[in-house]
Amino acid sequence: MKITAIRIHHVEWERGPYHWRDGIKPYGPIAHTALLRILTDEGVEGWSPYRGGADIEEIKWKLIGVDPLDRERIWQDFWRNLRTSQLGHAIGPVDVALWDLYGKVTGLPVYRLLGGMRDAIPAYASTVTLDSIGEFMALADECLALGYKAIKLHAWGRLEQDAELCRALRRHVGEEIVLMYDASSMFNIFEDALWFGRQLEEANYFWYEEPMDHFNITALARLAAALDIPLATAEATHGGPWDALTHIRNGAADIILTGPLDLYKGGFTGVLKTAHICEGFGVMCAIHGGSIASLHAALAIYNTKYFERLVPATYYTPPGIVDASTDIGPDGMARPWNKPGLGIEVDWPWVEAHTVGVEE
Repeated sequence: MKITAIRIHHVEWERGPYHWRDGIKPYGPIAHTALLRILTDEGVEGWSPYRGGADIEEIKWKLIGVDPLDRERIWQDFWRNLRTSQLGHAIGPVDVALWDLYGKVTGLPVYRLLGGMRDAIPAYASTVTLDSIGEFMALADECLALGYKAIKLHAWGRLEQDAELCRALRRHVGEEIVLMYDASSMFNIFEDALWFGRQLEEANYFWYEEPMDHFNITALARLAAALDIPLATAEATHGGPWDALTHIRNGAADIILTGPLDLYKGGFTGVLKTAHICEGFGVMCAIHGGSIASLHAALAIYNTKYFERLVPATYYTPPGIVDASTDIGPDGMARPWNKPGLGIEVDWPWVEAHTVGVEE
């Protein structure tokens, strides 16, 4: 089997505006996704929806004529050339698409090919940033009604107001619901980050995510040593498995965040390497993001506890490219569909109607 072509469909659809913390530009009403397709001479295709930004000419130069089943060889070739290219935008989606293709060749779901640790995993609802505490409480009620038993806040990045929100949410949902908080690297004065961590500890939060500058290993290690609540870090840094090892060895992470489609995390192949490093140190490897690739990764590895599902789901999921990542059961569990590969279902007429460009 040989790779014969690469195509990237750029798709846009209307889904309403939303925003993250202070300092991050709000997102407008038009959403964009890219669908990477790896085509072969045997008619089998590998797919990966992602944000876009990869250099298709470089991907083609690397992949055309290559056996798509040589995933490790391809991964190593991409990884060794990240320093001088745009392949960091491509290594995740390319690796995911190759595993999707392998699943279609074997007739097995990707999570089983990766290891098949479990067939279902608890999901947590990961919020957008809303404008008031009342809106957050209403969204929490919606999440609980859908079956979620864990919620992660993305708030404003305002020290006092975020702390008030975190306390209010704990009072609102009670002690049985697992809560997390993501600072998106906002609190870069050590005393502020420490004070906020103490508020989370008092409110019995499960983890404290990205509290300080994600490149400041020294400050993160100091903070991790001072707090009892676990720090979840390394989401936004480059370096994949080796970056995870640096965080762990320096005491800057109690939980490592990684994701198949994050820049420089390395797709499924990189996630497996990262998870195994974490396992050797007894560290949880939390899968970042709510994509179908993230669901398969979370189902496959031993040392993770949750699947992150971004809410409201309509902000992130194109109506014509659907998969199991949005199916959260009334028991709060995420489950795969019993389909080969990633199990993505593409409504091609919808995709064609919403395509704004095709690269090939």
